[in-house]
Amino acid sequence: MREKIKKLTPKFLIRIYQRARYLAVTALFFACRIFPLKKNLVVFCSVWGYGDNARYVAEELIDRKCAGRDAVMELIFITNHPGQVPENLPIRALKTNSPAAVLALARAAVWVENNRKEAYIRKRRGQYYIQLWHGGIALKKIEGDCEEALGASYIRRARKDSANTDLFVSNSTFCTQMYRRAFWANCEILECGSPRNDRFVRGMAGYGDKPFAQRIAIYAPTYRGTGKNYCDFNAGKLRAALAGRFGGEWEILVRLHPLVAGQHEFSGKDGVRDISGEPDLYSFLYYADVLITDYSNTMFEFCIAKKPVFLYADDLENYKRERGLYFDYLDLPFPKAFTQEELYAAVQGYEGEKYVDLQQEFLKSAGLKESGRAAAAVADRIEKIIKS
Repeated sequence: MREKIKKLTPKFLIRIYQRARYLAVTALFFACRIFPLKKNLVVFCSVWGYGDNARYVAEELIDRKCAGRDAVMELIFITNHPGQVPENLPIRALKTNSPAAVLALARAAVWVENNRKEAYIRKRRGQYYIQLWHGGIALKKIEGDCEEALGASYIRRARKDSANTDLFVSNSTFCTQMYRRAFWANCEILECGSPRNDRFVRGMAGYGDKPFAQRIAIYAPTYRGTGKNYCDFNAGKLRAALAGRFGGEWEILVRLHPLVAGQHEFSGKDGVRDISGEPDLYSFLYYADVLITDYSNTMFEFCIAKKPVFLYADDLENYKRERGLYFDYLDLPFPKAFTQEELYAAVQGYEGEKYVDLQQEFLKSAGLKESGRAAAAVADRIEKIIKS
């Protein structure tokens, strides 16, 4: 209903509403700064939902809290989808830009962020800002390395956000150098790995049985605008190719970017399930057997577990012109396909040991720093800040 109303409303009225709302939230934030900081309050922000790096640091602190290690710390998770946060956890979920969320940001001792903060937010003396980001080793150029593609207003906000940051969390030498250059990072950088990658490093022992009856292939294409057809694959042929090469019965889980989720129909494809509305891709990736993507940095993370990754990119030249790439696509250590038939052939002809060796060499050359305890390292830092 909300989307229908939005489509019927003139654009100038939408812009007026958005501007008025922004000014109101800004005024509220500055009003909330009259309250003193809460020295035990930690606020996590992950705009797209309860997932990614922020989730796994939060859950590390929750585990410690439940174990009685730190019963004093107050935890809040701010997201566009607060209903995704399990109600049984000792963490309060708040809606992005709600009055309660604005007050929490104004008073928190520690901010833990997964994206960029809104332009109205100003850090106070005594607050500590940890930037986890939502990626590590990247293929597509980001932030300051692609300023023209992102626009001047975003770049201004990103620069201010980086200037406020006290700590970046990196998973590699590549990522650290990218932070220094493209994120304008002049603060401390902690090279401990990405919290969401801990389970890839440590394996799934102790995390429960695989919650799927069939073998799982995840198709996670990168956002490329609303005009892209994200369901242009023959599910029957893909499942047959997977079964022929790896054995077993297969289900394909499709994960689209939040900006296009819900705009494509997969119900007519046998053996395909759309998980775009689920809160956390990684809770599925941990149990998946195969990943199919195009330009997403998930390729570099999934291969940490030495599982098969296939690249299917039918618009490579256009994408290179629009965003630019850090690496030569053709040199990436994964099987590549530029048509559907090439994808099925790549699956059927997969040479496991060859690609695992190539991928490990690539990760080594990028200076991978995944420790398997990144969430714990960030939690240690938060505890240190709170206690000091």
